[in-house]
Amino acid sequence: MIGTREAKPLKILGMLWAAAFVCLSLKPGICQETGPAEKSVISVESHVDRASITIGDRILYTVMVTSDPEVKLEPLALGSNLGAFEVKDYKIYDQEKTKQGKNVNKSEYLITTFTTGEYVIPPITVNYTDFEGERQQIKSEPLFILVRSVGATEADKEDVRGLKPPIDVRGTYLAYLLVLPILALLVAGGFLYYRRRSRGLALPEIPEELKKPAWVVALLELDSLRESDLLKRKEIKRYFTLLSDIIRKYIQRRFQISALDRTTEEIRGEIKRIKLDQSIRELITGLLFFSDLVKFAKYVPSTDEVEESLSQAYSIVNLTKPQEVKEEAAVAQK
Repeated sequence: MIGTREAKPLKILGMLWAAAFVCLSLKPGICQETGPAEKSVISVESHVDRASITIGDRILYTVMVTSDPEVKLEPLALGSNLGAFEVKDYKIYDQEKTKQGKNVNKSEYLITTFTTGEYVIPPITVNYTDFEGERQQIKSEPLFILVRSVGATEADKEDVRGLKPPIDVRGTYLAYLLVLPILALLVAGGFLYYRRRSRGLALPEIPEELKKPAWVVALLELDSLRESDLLKRKEIKRYFTLLSDIIRKYIQRRFQISALDRTTEEIRGEIKRIKLDQSIRELITGLLFFSDLVKFAKYVPSTDEVEESLSQAYSIVNLTKPQEVKEEAAVAQK
């Protein structure tokens, strides 16, 4: 009886903790920024439809930004800021207006994770330009998610059976005598084929692209992209895919970083170890994040943004050339 009395308070305490955890996660996280007149200029609200799931379940994650018409919002870079979660699907709604005349931008994301434990969806950073023309940012509140494993049922337990004994395959010496010559012929044939083939092999030819410096190839590819008709055909996603690949391939060859098969967030971590000015690092990651936004979030850039992105790509290559190449170019211009 003593053990039962001690267990009840612990059980009740555990239930209260779980209930508090769920309530804190389901409660929308709202952050506000105010102007000089203490009126709300911009607010960010984020919430999930449930805070406790089993592994592999999907969560509906909603982000809503409400702002004054004078506030200019920058696109959200959400995919790289979800911690252990990954985006499976998303929907970006058209901008709406409230009765007070404020702009409302809403987006929904289906996210999931395949590891158990207690997780936090990090705050989402919203960058914007206020009515005075100053660049500001606001962050949402973090959200807590509990991921449980899938428990075994009685049917699962009954499905587990013991191992069967090995099967005794009986044979005769005659069978082995017939198989061995066949194996010998196969081995001899394979050896002769390999020997004949190895005589005709030659060293693979080095692609012309790899014979030129990385910056030369990148500038030629950027010139080709600029002269293409992708923009006239409204193939914006294809245009930014090629633009991103050109810069990724240049970074990979110029700095020996595996950039083609990594996410933008992983590339940002790698270039921190390279001796580059902070402004150049931000230029690289900013262009890659913006390209990801066009490729994966269906963002349609303006004509000025397209031209600015191409200009940034040229700047990245020209600013990261070896110093001796820069000096030779400066002498040639004189």
